[in-house]
Amino acid sequence: MLVICPICNDPLEGEGENDLSLNLQEHFAVRHGYTGLCDLKGGQAASCERSESGRLADLPYGERRIREAHRLEEPVHPGEDVMESVRCPMCGKAVFGHASDDLSYGLASHLSREHRVKVSVLGKG
Repeated sequence: MLVICPICNDPLEGEGENDLSLNLQEHFAVRHGYTGLCDLKGGQAASCERSESGRLADLPYGERRIREAHRLEEPVHPGEDVMESVRCPMCGKAVFGHASDDLSYGLASHLSREHRVKVSVLGKG
């Protein structure tokens, strides 16, 4: 999975929601000097929303969706367009998108709207 940092446009990668989210949060702290970020590792801190993905969050979204679907008996077909997710490094809310550019745009929009972070233009408007 890939997301573009909405501040500096650096590409960040991760194997699943948790990995990508932790990499993004570390990037925010190290590269941009953010402090007081929510605890994504624990996910139980008051300042961090709990992941909607639960224990399956380490899996890539497509595989997670397949596993979730089997329990619900809703078929997910190979090649189906499924959404990926990343958690906001500031509040922990999950942001979803169908591709890395859609996911990056959604994250930039969330950070701008909810946290008043000045984001760079991602070329989508």
